[in-house]
Amino acid sequence: MIKEILQNIEVSMKQLADINKALDETLIVAVTDRRGVITFVNQKFCEISKYSRDELLGQTHRIINSGYHPKEFFSDMWRTIGSGKVWRGEIRNRAKDGSYYWVDTTIVPCLDENGRPYQYVSFRIDITQRKLAEEHLRRMDRIEVAGQLASSIAHEIRNPLAAIQWSLRSLSDDPDERRRQVDLILSELERLDQTVGELLLLSRPRDAKFGQQDVRRLLDMVVTLMNIQARKHGVQIVADIAADLPEIRCEQNHLKQVFINLIKNAMEAMPNGGRIFVRAQRHGEDHVLIEVQDEGCGIPPEQLPKLGEPFFTTKEKGTGLGLMVCYKIIQDHKGKLTIQSEVDKGTTVQVLLPVA
Repeated sequence: MIKEILQNIEVSMKQLADINKALDETLIVAVTDRRGVITFVNQKFCEISKYSRDELLGQTHRIINSGYHPKEFFSDMWRTIGSGKVWRGEIRNRAKDGSYYWVDTTIVPCLDENGRPYQYVSFRIDITQRKLAEEHLRRMDRIEVAGQLASSIAHEIRNPLAAIQWSLRSLSDDPDERRRQVDLILSELERLDQTVGELLLLSRPRDAKFGQQDVRRLLDMVVTLMNIQARKHGVQIVADIAADLPEIRCEQNHLKQVFINLIKNAMEAMPNGGRIFVRAQRHGEDHVLIEVQDEGCGIPPEQLPKLGEPFFTTKEKGTGLGLMVCYKIIQDHKGKLTIQSEVDKGTTVQVLLPVA
């Protein structure tokens, strides 16, 4: 009789161990006490957060707070679970290495005999790739709409613009004061012409002249070109470009424009000077990863999803088209452009391009 009971217990323990293993492979699990202090995490929680179990135990979930969600978001969550109800939602967290990840979260309160929570068990599923795919699709839709708009606007503006420029330049032999006024107008018109050029690039067909290029040589040219301007602003460009980079298939001038724009943006984010790091290395077998990192003011988390939208800018006199053109060019190169930023610490732009 006792032997049969022991066998049943052993079978039950084996079944529980199998269930626990399956949950550990699938779900990110954490347990906190009623104050939110972490008392248990499984291995998958450690893997996605990049923290060890010892670093997490005794902490609250503030340790992985990305700053993305407003305070009201978590206030609502605590009201729900504090009243003994289950809470469900999607949360963006920040790992120890600074990377961000999204989790689909369910928090279940465990209630005592008085119906009050004494601890909380959270179950999470990693949905980072899904969120990135959704954002990529939204951005592609916005780019297509803006491209159609750009085509009609740009062609309506450019012809009269050329006539105005020619007329003003014909007055350049007038007295000095008038010449200075003309120069100022010409400067503004050139700025407008540059904006129109960016709009046209958005609407241009995707049959640009692609060819195999040495990405190291291309980046060296850009860094050399931008170094003069950088020194004037008290900025140092630090290049770390791997020697064994494979060739990529690209439209050289368009790709140069991307990296020039990214370095210019980095300089403008550091009005008091600083360093810009330009890195390039092989990423797996099929891609090259280029990074432009600054030590500037950073971008608030609520503004990051809006970057690349037409006419959204963090600059006082910007149009937002420069970064949008960068997204468009990288998209045409079958690549990916992502931006990570932290206020008062700086911004890192990553460009992933397929090898030739």
